[in-house]
Amino acid sequence: MLIGVHPWFKNQFRSSLIACRPDNLKTYSLPFLLTAIILLLTLTTGCVSEYAARRIVAAPNHERPYPNNNYLNIFVPKGTKSPFTTRIIPVGPPEAKIKIAELPPGDYQLKFKTETGRTRTGKRYLNMNSVTNVASFTPVQEPATIVILHSYLTCKETMTPWAYILAEAGYRVILLDLRGHGQSTGSQVTFGKYETIDLAQILDSLIAQHLCDDKVGVLGFSYGATLALHWAARDPRIQTVVAIAPYNHPDEAIERLTREFKMPISRKTARKALDLASAKLDINWSDWSGEKSICQIKHPVLLIGGGKDTISRPDDLTTLKQAACAGTETLQLPKADHLAIGFWFQELDQPVRAWFHHHLSAPCDPKP
Repeated sequence: MLIGVHPWFKNQFRSSLIACRPDNLKTYSLPFLLTAIILLLTLTTGCVSEYAARRIVAAPNHERPYPNNNYLNIFVPKGTKSPFTTRIIPVGPPEAKIKIAELPPGDYQLKFKTETGRTRTGKRYLNMNSVTNVASFTPVQEPATIVILHSYLTCKETMTPWAYILAEAGYRVILLDLRGHGQSTGSQVTFGKYETIDLAQILDSLIAQHLCDDKVGVLGFSYGATLALHWAARDPRIQTVVAIAPYNHPDEAIERLTREFKMPISRKTARKALDLASAKLDINWSDWSGEKSICQIKHPVLLIGGGKDTISRPDDLTTLKQAACAGTETLQLPKADHLAIGFWFQELDQPVRAWFHHHLSAPCDPKP
């Protein structure tokens, strides 16, 4: 049976920026890095750079209400107990509390399909539907856990369809709200500086509580995709990564966003804001490029991109592929843009399942 998706998800997927606010009916930009850029329109040139820099590093959930646990259960039939188990894991320093949700492997009889198009006014939309009573559970011979990382300014709930897809593929799935997002705490977004430490500590905690299998993979989208590369480069327990729409250089991706939406600010002003943001975080943007991390990963990565993605561009994937270990592959969807690529389930479902089945059951050849 084909059913319409819950209104909250409809709002999220129809927005260009998948915001984590249930009652949000606005249309935003692509799901990536910066509402700050939009706000530059209302500011004078003199204060633009400093204000934008503060917004670049500020925790998104300080200004956006987050969804409660009910939104994890959008696809759960009424009267049925939620299959998700939630808990909070403390991390740091700097201290934060990370909200996670575990979905065990099982036959949830769900299949997802998305469609894209334009409204009569020319605005792009992404709509998602779920098909119920579809048996697709595939037990795996060796238990494994997959951690899913969401994009910037969103939350774990937006990745719920991927959780079901991978749980039905036989994996234990962990969704989490990254530092400063959703129901997690934390005052800043650091583009990997603290997030990679958080993720390693979360994995430590899951293992200690017997909530994680020996084999671990990661799936990330956009900001979460590049964070997955940073994490895997620093944590040998991660055996493979599926990176959907990863960017290479975060500062370049932000600048592309300003050009994509024809923001009336100069490149000089945008560059100054980025320099101020990196100073606030005490980082060099180049140290947190996808390229610098992927060359340290000893296991193959599946890089997925859209032919029409102007934020995480096809040439980013080419650069990442060239730097990656032997066995890394790329999958390009010619018609997908940054909005759609993370939720193009009808074309990504099987390749992603097949990738994890292969790379979580057999060792890879390390890069020579």
